[in-house]
Amino acid sequence: MKYITRSASEHEKFWLDQLRREVYHDVFLATWGAWDEARHNRHFLSSWEMGNIKIIELDGKPVGMLQVFDLEKQIEIEEIQIAPIYQRQGLATAIIKDILTDAQKRDKKVALSTGLKNLGALKLYKKLGFIETRRTDSKVYLDK
Repeated sequence: MKYITRSASEHEKFWLDQLRREVYHDVFLATWGAWDEARHNRHFLSSWEMGNIKIIELDGKPVGMLQVFDLEKQIEIEEIQIAPIYQRQGLATAIIKDILTDAQKRDKKVALSTGLKNLGALKLYKKLGFIETRRTDSKVYLDK
C-alpha cells in the first residue's frame, strides 16, 4: 500500500479533531461508558501541543494521522489513527512495519501504547510482534 506522510498544519486541526472523535468513539464508550468531551479535548490538545503530527495520505487524500518521536534509544509511536473507512486494509500494518524496519536498521526498539479496550489495535500490535510490558487501568504499553 503506497502512502505518504506530511506535516500537519494549523488549518488541519479541526479535521484532526474530527478524526480522533471517529477513531476513538467506541473505545471511549467501552472504557468510560460514555463520551467524555472534556477528556477528549484534553487528549487532543495534549497531542497537538507535543507536535510532530503527520497527516497520512492515500492518493492525495488525508486518511489518518501519525505522531512518532525518534528518541535516543527508541522510537515511540505516540498516535496512529486511521479513518474508520480505511481501517482493516493494511495501512496501519504497512506504516508500523516501515517504522520497525527503520528502527531495526538503527538498532532501536519501538514502543507504543493503546487503550486497554482498543482490542483491534492490541491484536494488530501483538500480531506484529509487540510484547506487553505493563498496563494501567486504561492503557496497555508494548515494545518491540
